[in-house]
Amino acid sequence: MSRLSSEDTPLLPKSGDGQRFLHMFGNYLWEALESPNISPARWRTLNYELRPRSLWRDWLDPHKLVGVRFGHTTQYALIDLDKLGRYCNADAVTEITFALETIGITRTLPIRSSFSGGLHLYIPLAEEVPTFDLACVIEQCLIAQGFEIEKGHLEIFPNTKTYGVDKFIEYNGHRLPLQPQSGSCLLDDDLNPIGDRLSDFFTTWDWATQGQDMEMLRAALPHGREARKQASRRRKLSREATAWKADLDDEIAQGWTGPGQTNQLIKAIAERGHVFEGLSGSDLVNYIVDVATRAPGYYEYCGHQHEIHKRAREWSRSVPKLYWPYGTREKPTPPPGGNNTVKAENARCRIAEAIQQIKDSEPFTTIRNLAYRIAELAGSSLKTVYKNADLWHPDKAPVTEEQTTDLSPRESDPDPQNPDEQAVLHTKRGDMKCCSQNEVGSEEKNIQSRGARGDFDGFPQLELAPSSLSPPPDIPFDECYSLTQRKIQQLKWRIEDLREFLQPRFEGRSSLRELNDHELVKLLYFLQIHEGVCA
Repeated sequence: MSRLSSEDTPLLPKSGDGQRFLHMFGNYLWEALESPNISPARWRTLNYELRPRSLWRDWLDPHKLVGVRFGHTTQYALIDLDKLGRYCNADAVTEITFALETIGITRTLPIRSSFSGGLHLYIPLAEEVPTFDLACVIEQCLIAQGFEIEKGHLEIFPNTKTYGVDKFIEYNGHRLPLQPQSGSCLLDDDLNPIGDRLSDFFTTWDWATQGQDMEMLRAALPHGREARKQASRRRKLSREATAWKADLDDEIAQGWTGPGQTNQLIKAIAERGHVFEGLSGSDLVNYIVDVATRAPGYYEYCGHQHEIHKRAREWSRSVPKLYWPYGTREKPTPPPGGNNTVKAENARCRIAEAIQQIKDSEPFTTIRNLAYRIAELAGSSLKTVYKNADLWHPDKAPVTEEQTTDLSPRESDPDPQNPDEQAVLHTKRGDMKCCSQNEVGSEEKNIQSRGARGDFDGFPQLELAPSSLSPPPDIPFDECYSLTQRKIQQLKWRIEDLREFLQPRFEGRSSLRELNDHELVKLLYFLQIHEGVCA
């Protein structure tokens, strides 16, 4: 980048007009433009920095056209109005000048750009300002007044260029005014030609500079940049919203293609109605029911036809907590408890749908197996499934006659207590140390002879019991794993300590992940006893 100043001592031409002209347009001479003096011009970019004297020489050449670009700061701008565009007339120019007054630009300098008849409306300034800020404030000012920035009609120099990540991006270049035999000339307020002398151009330029309200313009510059940023963000949101709406429409149009899809489809319909139709309350409920019942596959696969209004009401309450109608600035008020409340409601709906999906098709002999299957289908943890036990547990929810066969455990496999409600860990008869030898199996060693605690720091009945014994209580695997890890942390064991403890008790295995459910419960008991011994 090259800037002309007294410190740089630039090599200027001898001509006074040339020096004044270069003071206006010679401050940034990288990637200048040139073309033969023909119509239409055939511009090419010079991939080097042009010298000031060379620019003045080329400007004087009647066989050549030259143009320049903008640097980081500038002391002028111009608006390009093409001859065939909708703004190349006196009335439109007057409206443009009125619009520019709102940001402190009170005087402009009209120039005919060439024999083609296009207009360049120059905006001289009394001091240098940031180039990009000036481009933004002029653009946003004209857009706010109803003008459309469009090539072939109205263009602004400097332009609001994009930021280059891998390569520096230059501002667009413009041709220089009043070149000999180019057709460029000064215009009056009615856009009539009044000459092409540089002295008149300089006089008018100084007159325009003195009339600008620079204080107002400086105050407007940061607002213009921020307005462009907000406009860009709105355009991005508009594109994203259009894609989101299209995805929802496509999903709803395909409807049900199998069982277990009600929860997702009802949510999609609720999003579509609230965000893009602006519906809420009972209107949203009616919309959900109407769209759902008319969707393909509803009567074949929807297992919630008998409670479709209930499901619609649930989602009509949940969706407005997460989304708001498109085009509004107001965000939804967070529900009591935050978004966790919405997540809990969503999980409850998934669990209910999973139960509906399996209740007539998959018999379960134990509560534990049923809970695992519900968690798998609902995509929830076992803890969440047990928190919603009123939806599926035979002892905590009304069970129909058909459900009794499928969901109830066998009499020989009593239902364990919800792990969240257990204050202590319980053992079954046959696993207790006080049981007789005959009760626990045919093991030759006499367990009772070992005394109150035994010869090793574990339950002897677990060490010696055969595989045919009843398993330990049905503690959910995740819960048992968590309790085991907590116990290990309390003991302050290292990995080596855990391996040393596991290997003699579990046939050489040395990791928690190598243990099955039954063995993990045994380990938990061993750890409890070990902790008691150490204490």
